[in-house]
Amino acid sequence: MSTSTASTSSRSGINPRTLILLALAGVVLCGGAWIALGLANRNGTQSPDPNGHAPRLIDYGTVPNLALTERNGQQLSLDELKGEVWVANFIFTRCEGSCVAMSTKMKELQNALQQVDGVRLVSFTVDPENDTPEKLTSFAEKYQADGRKWLFLRGSESAIQQMAKETFKLPFMDGTDPKEPIIHSSRFVLMDQNMHIRGYYGNNDPDVLKTLLADIMVLKDKGAE
Repeated sequence: MSTSTASTSSRSGINPRTLILLALAGVVLCGGAWIALGLANRNGTQSPDPNGHAPRLIDYGTVPNLALTERNGQQLSLDELKGEVWVANFIFTRCEGSCVAMSTKMKELQNALQQVDGVRLVSFTVDPENDTPEKLTSFAEKYQADGRKWLFLRGSESAIQQMAKETFKLPFMDGTDPKEPIIHSSRFVLMDQNMHIRGYYGNNDPDVLKTLLADIMVLKDKGAE
């Protein structure tokens, strides 16, 4: 320590060790603030518009086309969803954990959007070998899913895993809990009319439906931009 630093610390009555600890605490607090801000943006909040207009949703990238099968057996490509806003999640019918809570929230979201055109809900099964069209239909009926509003899609296991991990950047792996034999994300993902990912929303967030509905309306009002 230099003489000037020691002299300053002595005059101020603050121990040099205390000064160092205070400086480190400031760095940690600032770092924590930046991390919190990044997580907030990742969770579907909006970035400010420098011109003072309504805030814009962050763009996390594009979802490529993929040929899948709906629960009614009809072939459907994701490109057919272009022009619509849609909310995606990943579930499987024998899941007794997070899928129940997620599907319940999707049902509530469907009810809130019943009179809103141009918005779809899409549930991808991560267990296509077990989730036959018949099982998906039974699962959908349990949550009173409207086939015109809420789709249940299945594809090959490798294609769904690749989409979840590489496109949506969501975790996917085998589990050891009998209630959760497949570990997957419990987040909802918001897509715009051009197939761009515009927000991630945690299932455990008490305001998730309120936030999702608000962001859906931003995309409906402003378009994909």
